[in-house]
Amino acid sequence: MNTKITHSWLLEYLDTKATPLEIQKYLSLCGPSIEKVEKTQGGDYVYDVEITSNRVDTASVMGIAREAATILTRFGIKSAYKPPRLEFSKQTAETGLPLDIVDSKGLCKRIMAVVMDNITIKPSPKLIQKRLQDVGIRSLNNVVDITNYVMTEIGHPTHVFDYDRIMTHKLIIRKAKNNEEIVTLDEKKYLLSDEDVIIDDGTGRVIDLPGIMGTANSVVTKETKRIIFFIESNSPVAIRRSSMRYGIRTVAATINEKAPDPELVEVALIKGIDLFKEMAGAKVSGGIIDIFPKKPTNTIININLEYINKKIGVVISLEQVVKILKGLQFDVKVTKESILNIKVPSFRRNDVLIREDIIEEIARIYGYHNLPNNLSPARYVKQPKEFEDLFVNTNKIKLFLKHIGLHEVLNYSMISLSMIHNFGLNEKQHLYLSNVLSEDIKYLRITLLPSLVKNIKTNEGRQKIMRFFELAKVYKPKTNSLPEESYKLGIALNTSFDDLKGVVEALLDELHIDQYAFNRSSSPYFSTTQAALFIKGEEVGLLGKLKPSYQESNLLSYECMLAEIDFDRLIHHVKQVSNYKPLHPFAIIKLDTSFILSSTLSYEQFRDKAFKMSNLLNKVEVVDRYKNKVTIRLYFSSPHKNITEGEAKEALQLINPSRG
Repeated sequence: MNTKITHSWLLEYLDTKATPLEIQKYLSLCGPSIEKVEKTQGGDYVYDVEITSNRVDTASVMGIAREAATILTRFGIKSAYKPPRLEFSKQTAETGLPLDIVDSKGLCKRIMAVVMDNITIKPSPKLIQKRLQDVGIRSLNNVVDITNYVMTEIGHPTHVFDYDRIMTHKLIIRKAKNNEEIVTLDEKKYLLSDEDVIIDDGTGRVIDLPGIMGTANSVVTKETKRIIFFIESNSPVAIRRSSMRYGIRTVAATINEKAPDPELVEVALIKGIDLFKEMAGAKVSGGIIDIFPKKPTNTIININLEYINKKIGVVISLEQVVKILKGLQFDVKVTKESILNIKVPSFRRNDVLIREDIIEEIARIYGYHNLPNNLSPARYVKQPKEFEDLFVNTNKIKLFLKHIGLHEVLNYSMISLSMIHNFGLNEKQHLYLSNVLSEDIKYLRITLLPSLVKNIKTNEGRQKIMRFFELAKVYKPKTNSLPEESYKLGIALNTSFDDLKGVVEALLDELHIDQYAFNRSSSPYFSTTQAALFIKGEEVGLLGKLKPSYQESNLLSYECMLAEIDFDRLIHHVKQVSNYKPLHPFAIIKLDTSFILSSTLSYEQFRDKAFKMSNLLNKVEVVDRYKNKVTIRLYFSSPHKNITEGEAKEALQLINPSRG
């Protein structure tokens, strides 16, 4: 994820005279990568910072300031981190407003809330509006802006309820019921799962999908006078699953699914209260609620200096190590034996777990660029034969198909329900994604053909001749187990069946496979123009013309020829070197004949019969075809002498189909 902060905002937590370009350069070298710096119309600068999933503590102004203070100091630029104020003056209204929060099953790690009275809804001050606008957040009103401002500055999402729209003044945290309905702030309706965590008002009315998005029935309006400022620390797994299940990818969900520090809840609450007082004239009404049943302990890691230097590969002094770690807010104590007793700060609790994590922190601040540039000698690691064969043959086949005029396509492994139905398939035979982001990529493919048909359709009108191939995995469900994964080679053309068959034959020839045959098949995908490919008696693929009904359902303007070959079976028959055939020492006589294809006589049957009937026959090939009439060229010769044309014609008479 990326987050944006402004330079002037950063300086509220960072005491430095470093320029924006220096901050970008040195932080990108040793900490969070600042992808770009842009100057605003008002003369400020905006940092676009890449946040890795394990460093959610840097997804805020405060977090970047904390990193910058340590890193800039390493490069000789005076810098100091200015921690947030953690105290406030509690102004109480004349009468406390009641609020009851119940989390009986401990679904939230921590909950803090406060009721605030005397709220005035109005536009935010220009500075707040400008900062939010600069970081890509639209200003709505002072109350909503405060929640976004606090999230960007502190790094923890917050939420506001209209106190008077929650008639019971209760917040019950519980699991949703199956098909329980909510309408979110953006007026979208969702049917919930019993895995979702929700908040209701004690009457069964859902008023929030915590950590993800609020609901329309408790949102702040222009008439709002009293609010509940509510912050909770949730289960990151539950947030992630619910967010993905419904495709609600808010900034709050993106942060919460990465487990921000529960200690930040209090910091965010105090900052928010200050801003509500300043920007909305708010008064705190009643006490602050803080539910924190299981406060996690900070990790303690012991490590000696010798081990650190051995792993990093350079000698770093004890003083340097301690200075680096303390700058990163680690609590460090050194024993007489030079063993460092390190307490990990709460905001790094999920990230720094073992000694090697400590060493990584020291190395990055010390500077990877300062480490010796010694590479270990490269060693070839031989892969298992099946992987070697897969790699070699994949490249060989792709290169060959490209050279004979086919274009490789790369499709998603998932297809839509409409693609399944348009191909006459059953969705129940497909695995599907439960947290799908788009209905177009929901079902895992069991065949490549629907995707290839879509490729043909997409390119219709752009070029006359289309010849595509794809080599990819398909996934077949297995009961109580992971799916069966296998590689398939798919080919799609808009030319003719003979062209498709020729491509397959050329590929087999390139792979030095000669003991193959095309036999009758009855695939439901194809019209009567189809065949099954057999190699040494084993079926390895199907090819044919797409059935007219499927051509119509897929809105194709032209006929479509398709082939799908089991790649694993195919490469099992590959020969690296072809069988040696000596040059024929005597003349070859070529003769043509024609016959009608029928249900009782196929080309393969004629070819096989021809070789059995005459020992002078060397080769048979198709030279022309019109409807069911096929013209065949036969090559006759003898290994012992030159034969006459008469002998060749006599052999042809023996095998001519017209003789029955």
